[in-house]
Amino acid sequence: MHVVINGRFLTQPVTGVQRYAHEVTRALDDLLDERSDVSLEILCPELNGPTPIYRNIAVRSVGSAAGHAWEQMVLPRAFKGDALFCPGNTAPIASLLGKPRVVVCVHDLSYLYFPTAYSLPFRAVYNVLTPTIFRHADHVITVSNSERTAITARYPHITPRITAVQNGGLSEAVDTHAEGASPDHPAPGYVLYVGSLSKRKNFPRMFEVACDLARRRGQRTVFVGGTAASLEQSDLTIDPDIADKIIFAGQINDTDRLVQYYKGASVFMFPSLYEASPLPPIEAMACGVPVVSSTIPSLLERCGDAAIYCDAEDVASIASQVEALLDDENLAKSIRLKGRERAKAFNWRNCAERTLELIVG
Repeated sequence: MHVVINGRFLTQPVTGVQRYAHEVTRALDDLLDERSDVSLEILCPELNGPTPIYRNIAVRSVGSAAGHAWEQMVLPRAFKGDALFCPGNTAPIASLLGKPRVVVCVHDLSYLYFPTAYSLPFRAVYNVLTPTIFRHADHVITVSNSERTAITARYPHITPRITAVQNGGLSEAVDTHAEGASPDHPAPGYVLYVGSLSKRKNFPRMFEVACDLARRRGQRTVFVGGTAASLEQSDLTIDPDIADKIIFAGQINDTDRLVQYYKGASVFMFPSLYEASPLPPIEAMACGVPVVSSTIPSLLERCGDAAIYCDAEDVASIASQVEALLDDENLAKSIRLKGRERAKAFNWRNCAERTLELIVG
């Protein structure tokens, strides 16, 4: 079987969806070392940077369009294969309505849950594409059992054709014990958050926690994701007396550099209000950082007993649990050890194996 991967993700900024696409593609490439019955090829728009190199997967740029136009108009015409895998929530309608086998990873329905977080054009496109995918895709993958439950509650007809496949964590190729932080890296001992600085990720409350910890105990907090501009566009401000305690590192796409931020943290704070199958808590666990999590279903599913939990809507609860890990070394050590073991259960090879099974059918 010849499988074509929708490579639009290669031209997009790297957020959780694109991280999934990159990681599962690398893991699929590794699997092909052992498979002679399947070949894979990535079709993508014209790339601005270097073409990724895989051992077993060819990468081919086709057409001069980009974005949705490329996906809907160019990809279906260029497709020559037995199956099409779309890892990033969307798929070409022509292929969905045509003869090839189409498997799509729909990570979540956040555009429905949090409409104000997305532009009207974005919602308009997804309001057409997502129901079409659920009606016509041969199979849909989603990234957690909790998200599968949410999707099938809204679209019950997809139930026989949707499978939950958990995301991995850090790639096995990443050395979580390597030394060598850059000179501009913050000194160790901070509280860390990695993710977008948005309301659905609970950034305003985390910011309150960071300010509170800075005032009461001089504790530093580092936010990785987005930029400080996200703060400037909101109604949140940092008082000058604690400005040096709250650090915005911006978006970090380089995994080795991100690992250095994890390794310098004393506590990882992740009281998110909504997630489908988040990568950062498992990445933190793999790096030996104890995690404070919210109690939403996907995080309970992902973190199990390897985190301590807070009330995500209560700033005092978040701060209390963070401080518990800062102040109780025995608790921190216990959660750290459980976290390292928990992280081993989430790997991209398992994700790729199950994904390939579903693509082949």
